[in-house]
Amino acid sequence: MGPPTGRNMSGSNNMNCSFSDVDNLSSTLQLAVHIPTFFLGLLLNLLAIRGFSGFLKKRWEGYAATAIYMINLAVFDLVLVLSLPFKMALSYHRAQSQPLCTIVECLYFVSMYGSIFTISFISLDRYLVIRYPMLFSHFRSPTKTFGICCTIWVLVWLGSIPVYRFHKGQKSYRCFHNMTNDTWKPEIVLPLEVFGFLLPLGVVVFCSSRTICVLLSRRNLTQDWAQQKACIWTIAANLAVFVISFLPVHLGFLLQFLVRNNTIMNCPAKQSISMFLQLSLCLSNMNCCLDVFCYYFIIKEFRAGLRAHRPSRVPLVRQDTVNTRN
Repeated sequence: MGPPTGRNMSGSNNMNCSFSDVDNLSSTLQLAVHIPTFFLGLLLNLLAIRGFSGFLKKRWEGYAATAIYMINLAVFDLVLVLSLPFKMALSYHRAQSQPLCTIVECLYFVSMYGSIFTISFISLDRYLVIRYPMLFSHFRSPTKTFGICCTIWVLVWLGSIPVYRFHKGQKSYRCFHNMTNDTWKPEIVLPLEVFGFLLPLGVVVFCSSRTICVLLSRRNLTQDWAQQKACIWTIAANLAVFVISFLPVHLGFLLQFLVRNNTIMNCPAKQSISMFLQLSLCLSNMNCCLDVFCYYFIIKEFRAGLRAHRPSRVPLVRQDTVNTRN
């Protein structure tokens, strides 16, 4: 699904450029970040899936579509969490099994881009429900939402096909390292940047900003302004988290693409890019834990809405003002 990072990513171009210092620092950083991320992410995402599944089992119609999206996002986060121990272990040792290495690399990038696409659809869904509540309600159903989530899974797995060529023809390599030159061809990296990040980023930014504008315009027309104000701040904060998490890593992919295609040839620049890419990936991995705070807020809103017995107000703020990373 996307080009991984690691030592020796520039292949033969780096033969005269040492990355040992980068390797040592990035290894320590990954251990410090990935170990707590694994345990926290595993526990919290399992709890999130359990919580949202409860709403589906009780068949509360007003909450089903949102719950399906959030379960899908939590599952993608869980896949990322489960891939982290294998990523750490396999990236430090020579690959003994190419199929195992490929599967772990696929899972890692499928989870990343599955999360990005799920957040994009959540943002679009939320915007349409709030901006066109009467019109969009006729097209929205749990079945269609489930179909969209299944489509996302199909798309990200199809997009992971290039991963199977990361180590093609290599006899000695480490997983997430030593990528072939084919990995960094323009026909792979540029579509990844455009369709894997820039297009979803545009959707998230547009929908989140427009949703905030719509809620602000209704300030004097609703008695729930305090609730809507909280939603506005949550949407803005999660949008910032989304940008901070995924913009650096895709900038790193682009810079590494320039290195591998001999546009950037300065050794210190290559070392800095490699370190930057490691840092940005660690930052993006932490989102599988940060999302849990969003899940908690949504479940809290669901329960508050049910206790208040105000289903007519749910579609505007509580039901579909889904607060995720965006």
